Amino acid sequence: MDKVQRRKRSSAPHRIRSLPVDVRKELDERIAKREFKNYRELKVWLLQHGCQLATVTVKHHAVKLEARLEAVRLATAQARAVVEATGSDEGDINHALMRLVQQHLFTVLVELNGADLSEVNLAALARSVATLAHASVAQQKFAEEMRTHILAAQRTVADAEARGLTEVGVAQIKRVLMEITG
Repeated sequence: MDKVQRRKRSSAPHRIRSLPVDVRKELDERIAKREFKNYRELKVWLLQHGCQLATVTVKHHAVKLEARLEAVRLATAQARAVVEATGSDEGDINHALMRLVQQHLFTVLVELNGADLSEVNLAALARSVATLAHASVAQQKFAEEMRTHILAAQRTVADAEARGLTEVGVAQIKRVLMEITG
């Protein structure tokens, strides 16, 4: 591949990003919903909206978008599997969601490698990573505090039971504790 071909190929994503937002959004929706017969049809549709791109550029964008959509589908399926395996606990769902976001941010960072950083909002990306890390730490801290409270409550119930608390009383306390922690 000569220099001219490499230059054209490397600037193809830039041309897609320079499309008007509404046109690019509709293009992505058409690709996601597979509302086209072939890439030439998409090229003609873009031309009707005042955007001239090569068929190969449209195809390249569609293939990349479809790969990203497939990755999201896979990640969603994995999150569902994690939640089903661990139960439908809200904390488990949040943890699975954070793992997915972390995976997505990692993918974004990998895709940025060698990209024109002037077109990337690094501050927003850094904030996202920091917020996610903070949320993960807060969730772990909350889970640990809950475990501590549950263990303390279990000891209290066991002590009360040892002192002669009736089975009915123990069951009532356990029911209230489950409502609080569950």
